[in-house]
Amino acid sequence: MKRIPVYWITAILLGSVFTIQAQQNKLSFRNTLGLEGVWKFKLDPFETGVNSNGVQLLPPLAETITLPGSTDQAGKGYKTQGMTSLRLTRAFEYKGIAWYEKEIEVPEQWKDKEVELFLERAHWQTDVWINDKPAGKRESLSVPHRYMITSLLRPGKKNKIRIRVNNDKIYDIEYAHAISAETQTNWNGIIGKIELRAFDRVHIADVQAYPDAAKGTVRLLVSICNTTGKSVQGSIQCNGAVVHTAKPQSVPEKEIRFSGADFLITVTTEIPLGTPVQLWDEFDPALYRLQLTLNATGKDHRYNDATTVTFGVRELTTQGTRFVFNGRPAFIRGTVNSSEFPLTGYPPTDKKEWIRIFTTCKDYGLNAMRFHTWCPPEAAFEAADELGFYLQVENPDWRFTVGKDSAVNGFLRREGERILNAYGNHPSFIMFCEGNELVGPTVKEFLTAQVTHWKQMDPRRLYTGSAAYPLIDANDYHVLYGARPHRWKEGLKSRFNVKALDTWYDYSDYVIKNKVPMITHEVGQWCVYPDFNEIPKYTGVLKPYNYELFRELLRERNMLDQAEDFMMASGKFQVILKKEEVESYLRTPGLGGYHMLQLNDFPGQGTAPVGVVDIFWDPKPYVTAAAFHKFQNTRVPLLRTASFTWTNAQTFTATAQFANFDSAVLKGTVGEWRLCFPDGKVYASGSFAPADIPVGSPFTLGEISVPLDKIETATQLKLTINIRSTSYSNDWNLWVYPQKQEAEADPGKVLVADSWNKRVATVLEKGGSVLLLADTAKLRSDVAPGFSGISWNTVWSGMPPNLLGILCDPEHPALQFFPTAFHSDWQWWDLVAHSKPVVLDHFPFGFKPLVQMIPDWNNPRKISLVFEARVGKGKLLVTAIDLKHQMEQRPVARQLLYSLKRYVSSNAFAPTEEVPPALLQQLFKK
Repeated sequence: MKRIPVYWITAILLGSVFTIQAQQNKLSFRNTLGLEGVWKFKLDPFETGVNSNGVQLLPPLAETITLPGSTDQAGKGYKTQGMTSLRLTRAFEYKGIAWYEKEIEVPEQWKDKEVELFLERAHWQTDVWINDKPAGKRESLSVPHRYMITSLLRPGKKNKIRIRVNNDKIYDIEYAHAISAETQTNWNGIIGKIELRAFDRVHIADVQAYPDAAKGTVRLLVSICNTTGKSVQGSIQCNGAVVHTAKPQSVPEKEIRFSGADFLITVTTEIPLGTPVQLWDEFDPALYRLQLTLNATGKDHRYNDATTVTFGVRELTTQGTRFVFNGRPAFIRGTVNSSEFPLTGYPPTDKKEWIRIFTTCKDYGLNAMRFHTWCPPEAAFEAADELGFYLQVENPDWRFTVGKDSAVNGFLRREGERILNAYGNHPSFIMFCEGNELVGPTVKEFLTAQVTHWKQMDPRRLYTGSAAYPLIDANDYHVLYGARPHRWKEGLKSRFNVKALDTWYDYSDYVIKNKVPMITHEVGQWCVYPDFNEIPKYTGVLKPYNYELFRELLRERNMLDQAEDFMMASGKFQVILKKEEVESYLRTPGLGGYHMLQLNDFPGQGTAPVGVVDIFWDPKPYVTAAAFHKFQNTRVPLLRTASFTWTNAQTFTATAQFANFDSAVLKGTVGEWRLCFPDGKVYASGSFAPADIPVGSPFTLGEISVPLDKIETATQLKLTINIRSTSYSNDWNLWVYPQKQEAEADPGKVLVADSWNKRVATVLEKGGSVLLLADTAKLRSDVAPGFSGISWNTVWSGMPPNLLGILCDPEHPALQFFPTAFHSDWQWWDLVAHSKPVVLDHFPFGFKPLVQMIPDWNNPRKISLVFEARVGKGKLLVTAIDLKHQMEQRPVARQLLYSLKRYVSSNAFAPTEEVPPALLQQLFKK
């Protein structure tokens, strides 16, 4: 009989979980029986299905539910009564026991088969009864629950399958994102494939593939299940090919002989892969797919089976503080994923959706994803394999009590083993980690034992103990906390707030302290103002009441009409901050990479809109993937310079560098640079000597030196560095100001003052004009003048920075001589750092400052740096920026002062909004 392969999977022996795709005999019968659809259902919050003696009563189930799915999706549980701004809200919540039951007719042909119940992902403890008889218990958040139910089935008749799912706190790991209320939620249900699988009594139960690139072979560890209880003998024919490659080739055939009477027969063999050996990585994700066909005989019986195993050949090692992938230095450009899926509340189990997510990541320049304290379903690994995308998977462990509960340690030890067994063949699974920010009396001992055990069990990837801390000697690499411009609770002492930007800064001091590669932990946590246009997209189980509350707060403060402007301006600033952060890692010698927190928004922990794509992985309107990809890529031009603000009495100097973490040396390349005015006119340009750029970073292209004396008026320039005849290009904004103005701006008859006083009030009352350059020490305000955007969110941190940059109209005549965009950029650092922003909530409805600080979405106040008003018959312009002290050292401040003076002395100075003097007086200390 001709055998036609299809996939099937089984599990064996003492509840161990094995993963393999298998094939069926098309000419005999269906090997798979789908159980999706309508099931009987009952919630059991008080555990009435168990009597006082612990006997299962198997209560009648009066309701129905559709599987795959969750109780949330079915509207089962407790309807939510309240709202919170801390996270998305579950419409229906339930924690406890739920019962699921279905009757299904099992084919009579299965009477001589082994049958397995396969539950791809259950949340998170299951008990199963077949025809009212117990079949066992499983507990896992990370791998399928499998039950061998052959002896309990009645082939040819209807069979009742009852499943008890418990999502109560089985073990104390509630902070892990596998069950956290902040993201995935602790849902109850079963998702993915739900089916019965039948196979011969001698069959391939598991195949683990251990490729060796140097030898050009793969060692296969094949586990054969023999449930006959008798001696069997047979062979496995192995053949295959390379797929997902531009150079398809076949793998030489080989026969593997076996025999034995054991329940589990283990065969180890080495398979030549043919020549050349095609390596798997982000640049060429070549996959080897082998077909294993089993033919066996026992006493008076023949047994057949077939399965496939897919793997990639790769060499992942470390050399000092560098990752080396297939012989080349590699750099991890990763994003954290915390299981944010608001439509379902749980992760997708279809490959198409994971391909969409990973493709979006690659479009924005990433090559990796860290699964923060959870493990994705099989479909994610398959998608990553095909796309050449690197995965760091983690145990569901985020505890502060490691060592206080041995049961939890035992569960996590078993869970780690289950993950490695289930997904170990996937080449995309390059890193495994116990969890995040672990603390406890025996945490180092526990982590050392875990990592040591994993290395002995499975050498196919790199291992680390805990992301962030603590670090242990057993680590292959560190996910290290601290190497970022804003550390937790650092407030306004962080790098972007204490000093104007220079790009000579890098994180070499962190690298030299470590002997293994370092991936810096959870970087780029810069927020954007929430986009309320996203609210209608939440059509699933999680409701955006947090966004609705933020929107209503803004409405109450009479600023809802500015919501989109706040989002766009803060978003542009967010990208500027992220760009510098990414480049600072690329220009650090010896750094292993970074995990961005994160590419998409995080919906919990106070709400953290940190993404440049939204929670649904759709692009946000203020930056494109192509623009982001310019500085987050395998090859990126870099800039080292002492400042981004200059005067025309200075010479701009910088060093051009290049990061090359692509697949090969860039040979004979010519780097070019140009400095252009806003209209594109070139001020200066040049090129560097031809060079071969090796794989690694940073490589110095050359020096740039440009006298700025030909620039007469304040202007913004754009410096672009590119590699000739390639798409590798990057750019930076620079600002040049006159060292001395042609003529000092004379405000004429305008009164210049530094505080509100009787003279100011009198001049305004008589119809005069006042330029009030406020002495910041005299202003009454509780707003901290932070330059950077909000890191994560202020609810969680409880401290500044609590602003999102500036918002202004660059076309307003007050800013005619001060080049700026409508959002913050690096030239605003001096102005914001030397300011005392004032709150104008008590001003008239609709009043808008000329230069406004974008507020925290949790506290949307009207905050001003510069505003104008009509006061009685007079005209007033007020700045809360210090434009008085040390002006000879502050060219940016001098230029803003010049522009404001020119404005107030012109006919354009004509404020329309009237503000009573009493309201103005409240801004100043008595």
